[in-house]
Amino acid sequence: MQKNQNNFSSIKFDFDPRIKDGYYTAAYLEKASKILQKFKPADSCIMQFTFFGDKPIMVCGINEAIQLLKFCLTKQEIDLIQVFGRNDGDIVEPKTPVLLIKGPYYVFAKYENVIDSILARRSSVANNCYQTLKLVNTDNVLYMADRTDDYLIQKYDGYAAYVGGIRHFVTNASVELIKHFPDITVGGTIPHALIQQFNGDLNQTLHCYADLFGNDKMIGLVDYHNDIEHEIKSIAKDFPNLYAIRIDTSSNMIDAGLIRQYPSCINDPHFKGINPNLVKFARKVLDENNMKNTKIVVSSGVNIPKIQELIESNAPVDLWGIGTSLITRNIHFTADLVYRNDTPEAKTGRKLFININNINSLTRHI
Repeated sequence: MQKNQNNFSSIKFDFDPRIKDGYYTAAYLEKASKILQKFKPADSCIMQFTFFGDKPIMVCGINEAIQLLKFCLTKQEIDLIQVFGRNDGDIVEPKTPVLLIKGPYYVFAKYENVIDSILARRSSVANNCYQTLKLVNTDNVLYMADRTDDYLIQKYDGYAAYVGGIRHFVTNASVELIKHFPDITVGGTIPHALIQQFNGDLNQTLHCYADLFGNDKMIGLVDYHNDIEHEIKSIAKDFPNLYAIRIDTSSNMIDAGLIRQYPSCINDPHFKGINPNLVKFARKVLDENNMKNTKIVVSSGVNIPKIQELIESNAPVDLWGIGTSLITRNIHFTADLVYRNDTPEAKTGRKLFININNINSLTRHI
């Protein structure tokens, strides 16, 4: 089943030229390639990259793997192989091969681990986004994974996130590969650091922000003092039409306003961090201070269980700022040789799991 119908073939990936020389290749794979090139150059095989898991996933990284082969292999080497596989954005069942390469193993052996890693990372990100967007609309999600992992991977994660359905990002690097798509936006909120520079005064911070950048869809961060009631009241007079507030309360803290409202909650862990009571309280304070049209953004530790909790509790969340949970690596692919010279031959427990004639030929893309 294919989930996403975008033309991802228009994406152009960049590769470190050293990859051709085995710089990123496990030493044993490079040695295996040299041995086979000398002693069994005419032998053919089928390698399959298979997802073993217990639930269907969205796959991503196929397009990049194809471009990797095109980048690394010579014309003569390309003529020796055939490639079959799924498409980025397809939904695959467990025990499903997503990419198969047929030809002499020595031709592509030293890229096996690189392809495995591409499929694992890209599919993890795409699937995390896809699963999250089953619960909330993509227009209500801000992809905030810019500080969760190595900054150099932002553009690759951004592509995978787009495949998974994300459309709103906070860094230009995240959209480097997808910026030509018209539904992309790059934006965000004010940081805690900016409020700190104005001595913790959110009202003054917002005035200066508006002076330089205007107040269109301005979002105020209201947890700096861990008292969202105080912050909302401080900005209500000057910013009654504020686009949104963002609540980023740490998971080890209980908002001071909540404690005033529910004194006994100080010993209740369910009141810590982002929780239904806090969001409902924020909505109540906004409404009481003539900010009925101001939306609520929640961030800090937002993941699928947290989203489910807030939705099931009818917490009035309008927008979701999500980071770590969208790029957590949780999908693995296994690369196995399963045929040799048109005859089944594989490690015990492995076999060709699909009729190779029933899967897309991708050779034309190399």
